Amino acid sequence: MLRPPSKVPRLSCTRTTPQPRLNLGQSSGLTYDLRVTMKPNPGIPARFRNLLWGQSSVTFGAVVLEVALPLLAAVTLNASPAQMGLLATLQTLPWLVITLFAGVWIDQGSPKRIMTWANYGRGVLLLSIPLAGWLGWLSIEWLWVVAFAYGMLRVFFELSVSAFLPSIAEREQLVAANSQLESSRQVATVAGPGVAGLLVQAVGAPLTVLLNVLLYWVSAFLINRIPSSETQKVRNPKLIFSEIGEGLRLVFSDAYLRALVLSSATFNLHIGMLAGLQILFLNRILQIPPAWIGVIFGVVGLGALIGALTASRFTAWLGTGGIIIRMQLISSLTGVAFALVLAPPLLAAVLVSLILFIKAVSTVVRNVNAVSIRQARTPRHLLGRVGGTSQFVGIGLGSLGGILGGLLAEWLGIREATLIAGLIAMFSFTWLFFSPIRNLKDLPEPLEG
Repeated sequence: MLRPPSKVPRLSCTRTTPQPRLNLGQSSGLTYDLRVTMKPNPGIPARFRNLLWGQSSVTFGAVVLEVALPLLAAVTLNASPAQMGLLATLQTLPWLVITLFAGVWIDQGSPKRIMTWANYGRGVLLLSIPLAGWLGWLSIEWLWVVAFAYGMLRVFFELSVSAFLPSIAEREQLVAANSQLESSRQVATVAGPGVAGLLVQAVGAPLTVLLNVLLYWVSAFLINRIPSSETQKVRNPKLIFSEIGEGLRLVFSDAYLRALVLSSATFNLHIGMLAGLQILFLNRILQIPPAWIGVIFGVVGLGALIGALTASRFTAWLGTGGIIIRMQLISSLTGVAFALVLAPPLLAAVLVSLILFIKAVSTVVRNVNAVSIRQARTPRHLLGRVGGTSQFVGIGLGSLGGILGGLLAEWLGIREATLIAGLIAMFSFTWLFFSPIRNLKDLPEPLEG
């Protein structure tokens, strides 16, 4: 078997370039060995292992929590659709509230220290849930408080990972290191949901949440032990808003970047609505048991993994613009199909798994190309601010979908609100279709700046 290259090339649209975005095992050309490994590329420093395993622990915990927390609210606390929607919103609302400022703060401080204390803090927050349950004090209001505080710490952790990596890896190792981190995330999305569903079924949601406490504290311990060469930058606070504004202006003045971010914001509004409705729809409307729901989300993770592995092949076949348009359309159509499932529990579980599998594959292929277009189009010295702006708009505004979906479910019903979410997803396709992206054969030329 061929050895992996010491340098992992960037995503390309030619058929002769090694192109896996996720480094799963060994790869060369267009032949893939799908064996999953958590061992870093030999060209990456040994100290990277602690970050890799720390990130893996956090990602696995987050995926488990995405299943366990809504089930805790829906099954244990019998939450209403509006309450579920607010819970989903509060988990992602911090991306809208503090993302732009958190990026500047991280630049001025120590990303490693921020990651460490963010994970210790998340562990303490989650520990309060089983404690409150055992004492008889657990309520939906407390879950709201925990969800919002947890989301705040998650923003700081996720942004700090990107800021910290260059201090422990050389420039030529960054692509390989990021590939390993992305591999760990996708592996967690395959295993985590199934484990979460089985744990909730076997020991209950509070004890499942307790597992996350251990995962976050293990991650904090591993990351804190990483030797690094961080340098702390001191900036004039008066320039913070100017730097934030520069990223916002570039994104909304360029037709390529503007279409990408508006498409992401619209699609994430749909995703945000489903975050509060999906568990209710599966459990209360389709009568699917929690253990099966965990398996369904595991199938979604498998689809995301396959999408990441095949993205370059699809791009070489249809071109950058052609593939992103088609994948966005497929992702949007699956949102409508999901809401229309009507069958006995076992058949419904199979149909939902198939629909969400297709959605995961198409969404990840779309995202790989969207990130590539953004990176190719953005001047190098603005990549951080443009990335922060994209997350602020795409994820932050999408966070409002949770409360919107909950209110619609209270007013119209769970299935009807889920269908509206699917119809909203269709608008994400139009932003791309009526933009220069539709005519792209390759990556666009960079902007001057």
